[in-house]
Amino acid sequence: MPNSEKLADILIVDDKVENIRFLSEFLARNNYQVRKAINGKSALTAIEFSPPDLVLLDINMPEMGGYEVCESLKQDPRYRSIPIIFLSAGNSTEDKIKAFAVGGVDYITKPFQLDEVLARVQSQLMIKGLQKNLEVRNTELEATINDLRQTQASLEQSERENQALFNAMNELVLILDRQGNCQKVATPNSDLIRLKDVAKSGANILDILPNCNELDILSTLEKVLEHQSSYDVECSVVYGKIKLNLFTSFCAISQEKALCVIRDISEQKKREAALSLIVEGTAAKTGTEFFQSCVRYLAEILKVRYTFITKCLDANKTRVQTLAFWHHENFVENVEYDLVGTPCQEVIQQGQSTCYPDHVIACFPEDEDLTTLEARSYTGVPLIDSRGEVIGHIAVLDIYPMQDDPIRELVLRIFAARAGAELERQITDLALKKSQEQSEKLLLNILPGRIAQQLKTNTGAIAESYNDVTILFADLVGFTELAYQIKPIELVNLLNELFSRFDSLSEQYGLEKIKTIGDAYMVVGGLPTPRPDHAQAVAEMALEMQNAIAQLSTPYESLQIRIGINSGPVVAGVIGVKKFIYDLWGDAVNIASRMESSGEPGKIQVTDTLYQQLKHQYQFEQRGTVEVKGRGEMMTYWLLGKRNDLETL
Repeated sequence: MPNSEKLADILIVDDKVENIRFLSEFLARNNYQVRKAINGKSALTAIEFSPPDLVLLDINMPEMGGYEVCESLKQDPRYRSIPIIFLSAGNSTEDKIKAFAVGGVDYITKPFQLDEVLARVQSQLMIKGLQKNLEVRNTELEATINDLRQTQASLEQSERENQALFNAMNELVLILDRQGNCQKVATPNSDLIRLKDVAKSGANILDILPNCNELDILSTLEKVLEHQSSYDVECSVVYGKIKLNLFTSFCAISQEKALCVIRDISEQKKREAALSLIVEGTAAKTGTEFFQSCVRYLAEILKVRYTFITKCLDANKTRVQTLAFWHHENFVENVEYDLVGTPCQEVIQQGQSTCYPDHVIACFPEDEDLTTLEARSYTGVPLIDSRGEVIGHIAVLDIYPMQDDPIRELVLRIFAARAGAELERQITDLALKKSQEQSEKLLLNILPGRIAQQLKTNTGAIAESYNDVTILFADLVGFTELAYQIKPIELVNLLNELFSRFDSLSEQYGLEKIKTIGDAYMVVGGLPTPRPDHAQAVAEMALEMQNAIAQLSTPYESLQIRIGINSGPVVAGVIGVKKFIYDLWGDAVNIASRMESSGEPGKIQVTDTLYQQLKHQYQFEQRGTVEVKGRGEMMTYWLLGKRNDLETL
């Protein structure tokens, strides 16, 4: 361990024992504590155990040379400041440059003179001592500077607070005798400068408040002294062309003297008048325009830098979104934020007004927005709906403390009531709109869009004739047998999966799904909006329906579909007023149904009418004549696929 009686602790690192012995004896005689290491790794171990004041380091050593030892020490902040003097038999410029490059402070060439080594050691230790003293002084100087800065900041803060408090004192304080003469006068600032010019010791209250029609001043003063009571009154006086509204208070302090306090309430009266105008000005506004008007006028009336209105985003009232935010003469983009750790949390979750007149940042240190805004004070009022639920809040912030002001709370409550009513109206409108959209979506799932619109205005029967449409009937073959083999819920899921695929196909090809009955499916093309390619679109869907069945995995591989298609005139519409559906009637519909029922599993049977329309585009196979109920024998065909697809195969 270092010896405090020695000048310094020096570590000698050399793989030559005689060099170590030679140097250590010499340095020990000169009152230095000497430690030795015969290789680089031992040196690092010794330094880690107890860092020396200086290292004499040989360059050429086995396993780990002096350069590597030096680089390792300089990379470690704990040992970076230890001066390292290299000892080497090499005298080339390159060796010296590298020694200084890796962090050495000096370079001694072997063989060396002991006096030279001693002089260089003393020089480096002296430099290190000076550097250490400089670091200590720099640290002390930085601490002193920081203390001065903190002191200056505290003084500036105190000065600002004192100035704010002084500016907030706008009363004129008089001590009057029974005749109304001023015995003493206190005027904190120049807010009442017109009164200050006349309110001097010896002046009479009638000169200070001339032509005050609201009260008989001397008579009031006499009554206050006689009854040892107090009296407050609002009055107005005119100085030149300027009218001042004053709040005057008389209070007896002895049998012959009374205290008279006069406060200028002209600004308060202006606020009240402005508030009345603002309420009228925002009466016709709604939505974003209303909320923006609120926050802007609030900032102007209350003389604060920031105002904003929010709405709650979740039932637990943990997150809100601003509806309007006035940020020092400008609107800023609306944002969402969590209430935890903010003063707004108390307002919304407790449902009551909250005020932090000063040091709001210290009360909510985790609220980074308060720090960013440099807010000193905060007041928030909840927005309450007609059910008594908190739906948002309105808040004001400022970079100065807020004095207790009944007008501020009155203004905030008035605007909170109006903003709450407007926000509730918006919430109700939004809920109604969503309900209407859901109803509209449900109606469109039952009826075609055009028919749904007609039904809204026409409560009677709706029926239209179409000269040429294409009707498709499909039936699942083997579905009844399958129903005995699987669970009911599995059966329903299978049917839902298949019919959902068919619904997607009908939307893909622009067709109108009519209905499903059990395991049967009906779709039509060409209505309610006529289209010339309705037969082709239905044929495409029929082929895709076969593909959908083929893609079913086990255990449903035995399930097949039987499809029938026909084209012709129909009547389509809605009949009845309860549980109505959109349906088709006509001979063409009946024939399409017979095409399905008389067909074969896995095949698409079509009439000659459809065949004539599509024979040039699709491949058909003639089935022959089929007995059709009510129509006798009819020529029918099997639809095989598109011509191009089959030719390619």
